[in-house]
Amino acid sequence: MSNFNNTDELKKQYGTSDNLNNRILLHSLFSTNKSGWANWVFKSYRLKPNQRILELGCGNAEIWKAKAEGVPQNTKLILSDFSAGMLKTAKINTNGLDFVEEYALIDAQSIPFDDKAFDIVIANHMLYHVPDVNKALAEISRVLKQGGAFYATATGNRHLKEISDILYDFDNTIDFALDSINKAFGLENGKDLLSRHFNYVKLKRYIDSLHITDPKPFIDYIFSSQGISNVRDIITGEKTERFKCYIADLFSEKGYLDVKKDSGIFISRLCGAG
Repeated sequence: MSNFNNTDELKKQYGTSDNLNNRILLHSLFSTNKSGWANWVFKSYRLKPNQRILELGCGNAEIWKAKAEGVPQNTKLILSDFSAGMLKTAKINTNGLDFVEEYALIDAQSIPFDDKAFDIVIANHMLYHVPDVNKALAEISRVLKQGGAFYATATGNRHLKEISDILYDFDNTIDFALDSINKAFGLENGKDLLSRHFNYVKLKRYIDSLHITDPKPFIDYIFSSQGISNVRDIITGEKTERFKCYIADLFSEKGYLDVKKDSGIFISRLCGAG
């Protein structure tokens, strides 16, 4: 089984930004929706001046570097991650951005800030890694101001299913973790989980797919999943070359692979007096 929310395995997976960068690269090269996932997510935030923002699991923080001109005046942003290596990359990428107030190592299940400390909390593609999602959501609602917004991206059951099928056909003992990830926190169950802690929850879906024309970044993507899947436990030694030949044959048939994506963003609020 995949260790998508095993702390030790996740530290290996996210010890540096290399694995994440390989996964981002596949999407940036071959996504069919040219408006761009990061652009769409950033527009969903509806930022206003004088807000204090906490991002949990900030990863490489590239979005803040790319969208710095769109950040309103007097924004105070705290970037956090549970990985020291990832946070180091975030510091490098956001160096010189005056709206970044602090970098912090944080476990989302125990957020070290006062009640109602933030106007916005962000958790993109990370809640499924948290061992106790409900505990994390309780903490997030605690530190969010009344009327504030919590933004959380996730994937659905159809996300990258073709990749899972390709791996299963090569070796049916490979667990690519997508089913487990979506059961932990996905587009299908996210609203129910969030509604336990927020009285307003809205889901916006992003329409996109992959049209992959080069096998190398596809293979790099597959191998980058070690730590959240068992791919590199199964594909080792001589089997690595057989896998590369298997993928090359798939591409030689049509010259490309088409893969569906199923992702979106939940917007949750604590509405009413208080």
